[in-house]
Amino acid sequence: MMKKLLVASAILVTGCATAADKPADQPWHNAKPTLSTINAPTKVMPMVCKQEQAMAYLKELQSGEKDIYNIKSNDHGGKGANDSGWLTWRVDDPSNLIPCPEGGASATEVGMCWKELNDEPTVIGLVRVAPGTAAPHYHREMECYYGLSGQGLTWAQERMQPFGAGDYIEIPSKAMHYTPNTYDDQDLIYMYWFPLDGKFSTFKYQWPQDVGPGEQLMFDFIPYTNSKLVRSGNGGYGWDVVQKAK
Repeated sequence: MMKKLLVASAILVTGCATAADKPADQPWHNAKPTLSTINAPTKVMPMVCKQEQAMAYLKELQSGEKDIYNIKSNDHGGKGANDSGWLTWRVDDPSNLIPCPEGGASATEVGMCWKELNDEPTVIGLVRVAPGTAAPHYHREMECYYGLSGQGLTWAQERMQPFGAGDYIEIPSKAMHYTPNTYDDQDLIYMYWFPLDGKFSTFKYQWPQDVGPGEQLMFDFIPYTNSKLVRSGNGGYGWDVVQKAK
């Protein structure tokens, strides 16, 4: 579903943070992209997703001890996250982060708000997605999601599958994925984390507009091309911001 990913998607066209000191690929980083994750959404946390800090945050959220507003950043042995709370940005000023409005992602220009929880040793955060806003992407880092509220679909096993509160999804390295909100009157909210990787400044995201003709064909197989908003250039974080700002 992000940390600086969202701001970087607006600023860099690629929708990603790039780094000159990008470290060498790790054994769990796949060599080539795949059309989708091979894993279906599940109510049971996948084994690879069982990372210490992520599990501590999930315990607070699942038990009701903390909610999406009062959960603390840089907790449970983590560090490096922006602790300014829920953030978004404006289309005409993507480099200036601003507070997420009271209406949530649906009240923003870009259809997205997020809150950083951790950067090292594991990148962890929360995201709120407005109805209809999402576009597929991939990155070398494997990722996990846990649905907190709302209802959406996630691209998994080469088809769209329901994803909502109480669902986990394991996304392997370089698997194309996206999770649009299909609930008209509220945000889709989920926690994301990268159990085997930390420090978001070294991550690299690829969006449909970033790739060559071979990988573009793979993206074309994903049903997002049927979205009226995406076709018109006015829908999907990491996709619409740069087009609107031109």
